[in-house]
Amino acid sequence: MGSSTQDDAAAAFVQELTHWRHQRRLSKKELAERTGFDPSYVSHIENGRHQPTEEFARRAELALDSGNRIWQRYVAFAGTRPVAGRPPVLGPTAVPPPTGPHLVIDDEQADLALVDGAYECRFRRVLHSVGTEPITRHTVQIDIDRFPDDPARSTAFHSRHPLTLDEVDFRAYLGVDREPMRWRVTRSRDAFLKITLPLEIGGAPAPLYPGQRTVVDYAYRVPAWKFGDWLQRDIRLPTRRLTVRLAFPAAARPTVWASETSFTSETTADVTPRRQERAGVVAYEWEVPRPRLRAQYRVHWRYGDPSALVGVDVPGQSPGADPDDPATGC
Repeated sequence: MGSSTQDDAAAAFVQELTHWRHQRRLSKKELAERTGFDPSYVSHIENGRHQPTEEFARRAELALDSGNRIWQRYVAFAGTRPVAGRPPVLGPTAVPPPTGPHLVIDDEQADLALVDGAYECRFRRVLHSVGTEPITRHTVQIDIDRFPDDPARSTAFHSRHPLTLDEVDFRAYLGVDREPMRWRVTRSRDAFLKITLPLEIGGAPAPLYPGQRTVVDYAYRVPAWKFGDWLQRDIRLPTRRLTVRLAFPAAARPTVWASETSFTSETTADVTPRRQERAGVVAYEWEVPRPRLRAQYRVHWRYGDPSALVGVDVPGQSPGADPDDPATGC
């Protein structure tokens, strides 16, 4: 691998990595899924057959949350590698962050409730800038699918009944003081809206500088007859914690279940969210610590007594109603 000093630094990185992987009770395969690397690569790193790279060290730090210890070990290792025209620099005193604008979601909370014939969706994200450049905007999505198990039928349905800005009533807020945010749609399809949120306060730029955190809240509503019977969160950015909460009328006798799908390993795990009933409302909660990068977390629901939902057309469950006819909806 090179000099004894470099070998020692690489071994120290592996030792730190393995320690925190065991602390988080993750297998090599699970760490690979959370970082987006192949399981064989993680195995080669821990066995010393591959040298650690900056990208792997950065993702491992985000996945294992070691308090920057893994990243420090990588920087110490990188400092032992000779650069053309310059001798190795040993034992750096400062730990530089990853270069470029990098964003981590420290905490995401997703809430859905059935209110007056529509599904009200509210999201809260704690954004953390971990790169070297300021972040000036954040992007969110509204993505629905009335019949997820029948793509052709769903496409035809949403083509006839596309999402409109008026009905979704989108709103967003920045910071703990909940300053109203401007927003604009940057991509639109029949059942999909991509929305960009500039980080501004009172019309003035309020970028998220390296090391800083802020909170973005956003909300929208979709008529129940358009929404479908599922809510999904896709982990596109490193995320430290995800919480999904649902609230339904108890009289409708809802049943809720959840699943986690990882495309890096092509596996799906079924999950049963916590359930609590109070004052005629059934609430469900699913908390996911350190969700896997690029994984999908989906909750599904069914109503045992849809007739208790007065004035609401539930997808495929309203007796005698044509599920493709909005005239039977709310």
